[in-house]
Amino acid sequence: FDYDKIKNILIASNKVKIYDPTNKTTIYSDKITYFKNKELILTDGNSKAIDKDTEIDAKDFEYNKIKNIIYAKGNVKINNLKENYLIYSDKITYLKNDELILSEGNSKAIDEETQIDAKDFEYNKLSNILLAKGKVKINNKKENYLIYSDKITYFKNDELIYSQGNSKAISD
Repeated sequence: FDYDKIKNILIASNKVKIYDPTNKTTIYSDKITYFKNKELILTDGNSKAIDKDTEIDAKDFEYNKIKNIIYAKGNVKINNLKENYLIYSDKITYLKNDELILSEGNSKAIDEETQIDAKDFEYNKLSNILLAKGKVKINNKKENYLIYSDKITYFKNDELIYSQGNSKAISD
C-alpha cells in the first residue's frame, strides 16, 4: 500500500478489505483509495459492500462515510438477505441512513414471485414502496400476470400497483 501523510490519502491494492465500525459496513475491492480528510473511499474493480442484511456488488464504488452513502456503478447487484430480493442496475445510489435505493439504467428487481424491469427505480426500504420509471414491465409468476407501463408505483406491503401513462395489463 501507499500512504501520503501530507494529503492523508491511503491507496491499497490486491484484495483489499476495509471495515467501517461507525456504519457497520465492510468493503472489499481490487483497489481502494481512502481520502481520510474527506472520509471518502473510492474502489476500483470487483467491489463489494456488506452490512448486516445487504450485499452490494459492482465494478466501482464511491463510499461517503460521513453521509453513509454508497454510489455503485458497473453491473451493480444488491442482494437483500433479510427481505430476500435482488436489484440489478447500471448505477445505484444507496442512501443508507434513509434506507433509499436509487437506480439508473437497466434496472431489475426480483423476488420469489415478481420481476420488475424498468429504466430507473426509487425504492424506499422503510415503506416498502418501489417507484419504477421508463418502459416498466412487471411479471408476476404466482398470480400469472404482466403489466407494461410508462411508470408504476408498487406498494409491496399491500400488493397494490398504480400505473401512470401508457399502460397495459395481461392476465392468463
